[in-house]
Amino acid sequence: MISLTAEQSRDVGSLGFSLVEADNPMLAVRAAQWRNSLARVGLAVPFWCVHDLGLLLVHAPSDLRLRRSMEKASLPPEVQRGLESWKKLLHEIAQTEMVEKSRSWKLSDALVVVVLLRVLGPVYERHLGPGRRPVAVPVPVDPEVYSGLDARLLQLFSASDRRADASFLFHLVNESVRLLTSIEQIDLDTLRLLGMFGADATAASAFGAVDLLNVLESPDANDVVNFSLDLLPSVLETRRATGAQTFSTDGYAGLARRGSLDSLMLSELAYDEDLFDQRYSENEVFYYSRDKTREDERRCHYLCVDTTASMRGQRSVFARGLALTLIKKLQLRGEDVFFRFFDSRLYELHQARAKKKAQGVDIPYVLSFKGEHGRNYAKVFGLLANEVARLAKREKKSVTLYLVTHAECHVPMDAIERLRAHAQLYGIFMLPSSGELDLEYLPRLHKVQIVTQAALEQREERAKRAMDIVDDAAGDAHAKGKGEGRTSIPPGRRSVPPSSENEQRLADLEAAEKELGQLLGAPPGGRP
Repeated sequence: MISLTAEQSRDVGSLGFSLVEADNPMLAVRAAQWRNSLARVGLAVPFWCVHDLGLLLVHAPSDLRLRRSMEKASLPPEVQRGLESWKKLLHEIAQTEMVEKSRSWKLSDALVVVVLLRVLGPVYERHLGPGRRPVAVPVPVDPEVYSGLDARLLQLFSASDRRADASFLFHLVNESVRLLTSIEQIDLDTLRLLGMFGADATAASAFGAVDLLNVLESPDANDVVNFSLDLLPSVLETRRATGAQTFSTDGYAGLARRGSLDSLMLSELAYDEDLFDQRYSENEVFYYSRDKTREDERRCHYLCVDTTASMRGQRSVFARGLALTLIKKLQLRGEDVFFRFFDSRLYELHQARAKKKAQGVDIPYVLSFKGEHGRNYAKVFGLLANEVARLAKREKKSVTLYLVTHAECHVPMDAIERLRAHAQLYGIFMLPSSGELDLEYLPRLHKVQIVTQAALEQREERAKRAMDIVDDAAGDAHAKGKGEGRTSIPPGRRSVPPSSENEQRLADLEAAEKELGQLLGAPPGGRP
C-alpha cells in the first residue's frame, strides 16, 4: 500500500463529499490529474468538487448519491442539507447542453481542465475573498490509491478537519445560479473545434491551459472558430494515399500483371500448359497485388500567416481559419506541417510531424495570438530564407512555403529568389476593398491565389473561396516534387503587370508571327 502524506490523506479523504460514482479507479486518477493541473495555475479547488464536476463532463453517472462507506459517518445536519442541495445542483448540471455535448465529444484532459478553470475560477475566488491564496499539494495519481478506496474512505475523511470543505460546499450551493450560468456560457463551437484536432493540438502545461482559457473568453477567437467549422467537415474524410505492391506485406489490394509466383491467381493454372507459358512470357497472367503506403519524398509544408495591422478583422479570420483547415488536411494525409506568425519578426515555430504523434500545432495559440510589432518584411523573409534553406539542405526536405498575407506585402526580390531556390512558393493574397495586387515579385511565385474583399463579406462565398484554396494547395502537395512548378494566377481575379523579361518575349513572339505571315502571304497579325 502506498503511504500518503498528511496533506494527501486530507485531499483524498475529501472524496467523502463526492456524489458522482466512479467504479473504475482510472476515472479517479483522471480527476486527480485535473486537480493537479488546476493547482499549477493557482486554483487549489477542493478535490471532491473537481472530481464531481469533471466526471460529469466525461462520464455519464449511473447515480448521484453519497458513497456507501460514508453512510455510517455522523455528519452535521447542515452538512447533510448542503449535500442534498449539491446533489440537486449536479442533476441540473448533468442535464445542460454543454455537459451532454462534452460527454459525446470525449474531451481531452486539457480541455476538461480549462472548462473547470472557466467555471470554478470565479466561484472559488469569491469564496476566498481578498488575501493570500492557499498552495495545494499534488494529489497522488497512482491507481492503487483509489482501488478499493471505499473501505478506507471513512477513516481518511474522519482523520482531518472538514470545516473548510463544508464551507466551500455551502458557498457552491449559494452560488448555484452563477455556476449554472457560467456553464451555459461556454462556447460549444470552440470545444467542438478543439476536439476535432485532438489532444495533440492542446498543450497540457500551465501556459497551455491559460491559452485555452483565453480562447474560450475571446470574441475574436470565436469568429475564427465559426469560420473554421464551416470548412473542417469537408476535410475530415481525408486519408493518406495508398498504392499497390508485389511483395508480401499487408493485405490484397487488387490485381496486377506482375508479381511473384506465390501471388499468382489460381484460375491462371486452369489454362493449357502451352497457353499458360505463352501468357506468362507475354506478361498477360494476373497476380494479386498487396496494400502499400505510398512512399512519397520527404515533404514539408511551411505556413506563414501575416499578423500586421493590414490583416485585422475579416482578413485575420479568413487567414487563420484557412490555415487551420489546411493544417488539418495535410495532417490527415500524413504530411509534416510547420506553422508560424510574422509581422516585423518571426514568431514561435509550431511543428506537426507525421512520425511524431505527440507533436501538433497549438490550436489555442493560433486562435488567440495577437501581433503588434509593425512590419519589417526584409528582415522577416531574410530569416525565413535561412530557415527554409536549412530544412532543404540538412533535413533533405522538399519545402512548400505558403504565404498568407495582403496586397501590400512588399518583399525584396533577393529574399524571394533565396526562398525560390529551396522551396515552392504559394502566395495567398487578400485585396483591399478598392485596389489591385501589384507586387514586383509576384511572377516569381509558383502559385498565386487572390481573395477579394467581396468574397470576405459573404459567408458562403468566403467558405467556398477558402475550400478552393485548400483543395488546390493540398492537390499540389502530391503533384510537386517531379519538377519546378510554374506561376499560376487564377483567371479573372486580376492582371499582373508583366516583367521586362516577359515584355521582351511577347515582342519577339509578335515579330516572329508577323514575319511568318509575310512569308506565307497572310495579312499582318492574321493566320494563313
